[in-house]
Amino acid sequence: MNETEGRNGLDESELVHRGHAGDRKALEELFKRYERGLFAFVNRFVGGAADPSDVYQDVVLRAIENIHRYNPNLSFRTWLFTLAANHCKNVLRSREQRGKFHMPSVKRSRNDAEIDVLASAPDTAPGPDRAAEGSEFLRALERELMNLPPAQREVFVLREFNDVPFKEISSILKIPEATARSRMYLAVEYLRVRLRAFAGAGAGRGAEEKR
Repeated sequence: MNETEGRNGLDESELVHRGHAGDRKALEELFKRYERGLFAFVNRFVGGAADPSDVYQDVVLRAIENIHRYNPNLSFRTWLFTLAANHCKNVLRSREQRGKFHMPSVKRSRNDAEIDVLASAPDTAPGPDRAAEGSEFLRALERELMNLPPAQREVFVLREFNDVPFKEISSILKIPEATARSRMYLAVEYLRVRLRAFAGAGAGRGAEEKR
């Protein structure tokens, strides 16, 4: 077994410990485990306001530089996404101050139950027509996400695209769980209205309520 294979089998705490000790490969393995979800979060959070690749690289570099500040009592994902959320918000504020981006402000009434917006997406199988419909829906969703206030967008992306529980979202964003749920409800209500053209296209998939 080579060193890389050995690191692949290590748990987070051991990888963090080795990273603290200067093991660069351990840090690379650690961040590789979250690369896909983290980039998706950054990409959907900053959207066209900044280059998501640059922002993602900044997040990773900041995480490496501040790995000694990681509290092992928290999950590494919680710490990493907290850092990413804070950096993305700073990027958007900076762009807004320079007049290159305007943070939207959307107010909606509250709902009492969470509804899975993605359930309205057409099933991508079988056939190219269905796949095209699914791609069209996701493009529309990406556009509408940028019309959400950042506070709602970050909750929606964490919940829908990264499947992060509300309790953990509360820890990541440093807000009460009830606030996280309220922001999710507002985002869902707005997106369902804006994406109503796709309503019923994915009815066969079902809309299982998430808790």
